[in-house]
Amino acid sequence: MTSLLTGYKSAALFAAVVLFLTFFDSLRLTADPVVPPFLKHILLVCLIYSTAALSLNFVSGYIGQVSLGHAAFFGLGAYVSAILTLVWGISYWPAFLCAGLVAALVGIPLGAPALRVRGPFLVVVTYGCGEVFKYIALNLDITGGPAGLPGLVSPALGKVNFTDLGPTGKEAFIVAALALALLLAFFTQRVGQSRVGHAFAAIREDEIAAAAMGVNVAYYKLLAFVIAAFFAGLAGSLFAHYLSFVSPDMLSSSESIAMLTMVVVGGPRSIPGAFLGAFLLTIIPELLRAFKDVVGLPFDPWLVLFGLVLIVMMRLRPRGILGADTVFHR
Repeated sequence: MTSLLTGYKSAALFAAVVLFLTFFDSLRLTADPVVPPFLKHILLVCLIYSTAALSLNFVSGYIGQVSLGHAAFFGLGAYVSAILTLVWGISYWPAFLCAGLVAALVGIPLGAPALRVRGPFLVVVTYGCGEVFKYIALNLDITGGPAGLPGLVSPALGKVNFTDLGPTGKEAFIVAALALALLLAFFTQRVGQSRVGHAFAAIREDEIAAAAMGVNVAYYKLLAFVIAAFFAGLAGSLFAHYLSFVSPDMLSSSESIAMLTMVVVGGPRSIPGAFLGAFLLTIIPELLRAFKDVVGLPFDPWLVLFGLVLIVMMRLRPRGILGADTVFHR
């Protein structure tokens, strides 16, 4: 009970800090903006990828399966809501929900290989499925082909668009992304303490023993993929409509690798770890790109340091910075 209350207090403090940074300039206490639009953009991206990392945690953390196709759900959610709003004229919020539902339905056949393969074989299968989705998006007219789909509608509250709220037009998006991330964090925490969470843990530790004790391994594996796909689709939808654009790059394997790295660095099965991994691996590349521009480097230093970060993490913190075992078994 004490750890639960501590978690709620931490979530409230985190939300308060995010909202303070988001709306401080709306108070007009200073003549010049204290939090520039670019920092708000980075904050929003961090929250979107926090949701993506939390959703991937159901597969790569709770049932211990390594998936390199998670960006397929992220991009699929973006494309579904984009097509529904642009082509069929559906308002954003029903399209937002449909994005998650369609991604969840697609998660069933993508999760099916996990019933028969594990380890490097599953990595290859999920990677291949992600690439299939990318090349489908590249070659269909309804997805806009390589050019993608520009001009997506902005979410609205009643008749007021998100872009009309706040001094930069990003504030409402940040609140929506924060709400989605905290909702998923709460859901994850509740699932982890439920019978479903215990079944996930049993499968992660020993599938054969779990099956011998009556755990429906196939059902719970598919359930993990479906939950992960649903929330990834929602995150992709919100991100695409914030950018007002969706392209096949959102389905790329590099996005999947980045999401998996966030989980690994932050710590599998750790809710704070997913947030930490998403924030670190979003902010650090931006800082290094700024360093590159100042120094005049001919290459992006993050491309060099990315592999080094993983090597160091695997050597010094194999369970991640805030991995579940690190947090609860010191």
